[in-house]
Amino acid sequence: MQLRAICYLILFFISVPLTHGQYLAIGGGGVFSEDLSSESQGDRADFTASGLLAVDAGIGFFPLLSAGLHYNYARPELSLTRGDSFGSSALVDLRAHTLTFDARLRTPEILGYHLYGLLGGGFTRFILEVKQEVEVPFPGGAPDDVISPVFTYGGGIEKSIAPLVRLKFEVRDYVTGVSETLFRPGGAWHRVAMIGGIELGR
Repeated sequence: MQLRAICYLILFFISVPLTHGQYLAIGGGGVFSEDLSSESQGDRADFTASGLLAVDAGIGFFPLLSAGLHYNYARPELSLTRGDSFGSSALVDLRAHTLTFDARLRTPEILGYHLYGLLGGGFTRFILEVKQEVEVPFPGGAPDDVISPVFTYGGGIEKSIAPLVRLKFEVRDYVTGVSETLFRPGGAWHRVAMIGGIELGR
């Protein structure tokens, strides 16, 4: 899926007329996921930090305002403990594909730098690969995948290094709805990403 998503973003970038000020960014970094625990249910979910691949493509509608698609791929590991009488637990590899539609507002250029903020929404598809199970961590059976809604916000800095070429560093939070298949009682889950990369265009 990650290769198809990257190809779609690149096609989106090259299909828009140059006069619309489109941009394409490719980067990498890390994502740090909030560990979850529930006193009432006794469940606990611990996530490892993971590397991250990110691609952005968008259009500048005004000099300082743009909108576009953001995709990233990460692979954290989940250690899940259920609060049942059996001591059920599981160790799961999560392949996380996130796609959001973002709006970005940036400052005028100052000494070759731009600051920007972003806000967006979309979804994450988690593909589960269960590596180890003790007793019954998934009463209805382990799902193949889970799709969760995502709200994202953050900001970053860009540095011009050549005409239409910039380096960028970005921090964003993916506020993700937690499926009760993975953790009870569900709710909001924070995944903070730090992404560095190169941006072309606009």
